[in-house]
Amino acid sequence: MNMNEIAKSQSAEAGCFVVGTGVAVKGSFAVPDRAVVNGTVEGEITARELLVGATGKITGKVQAEVIDVHGEINDTVSATKALILRKSGRATGSIEYAELEIEKGAQLRGSLTILSDSGEVTSGKQAAVTA
Repeated sequence: MNMNEIAKSQSAEAGCFVVGTGVAVKGSFAVPDRAVVNGTVEGEITARELLVGATGKITGKVQAEVIDVHGEINDTVSATKALILRKSGRATGSIEYAELEIEKGAQLRGSLTILSDSGEVTSGKQAAVTA
């Protein structure tokens, strides 16, 4: 790989945060662009976009515009645009979302709150859903 290719590769990853499979981290993470979690995170993540891979697990407060869950997410979840639970995904806790998509086989348990376009709460419900 030449220096030009390395520079392009690094610029494509600028503003991103990746936790690989088998990696465990604790703390608060402010990510300007995309966070990808295939390992374990305990703490807080704020990002523009969050992808929780099939082997990913997050326990703590999570906030992003779009949250795409293939793995597991627990505690407080706030998706200001969309929360997508894939068939292998599980979400438990206090969950806020503007739009919700649940694939067959996904699990959703906790307090659900719908956010308006301005990010304000419009209603709240207790629910346990298995698609």
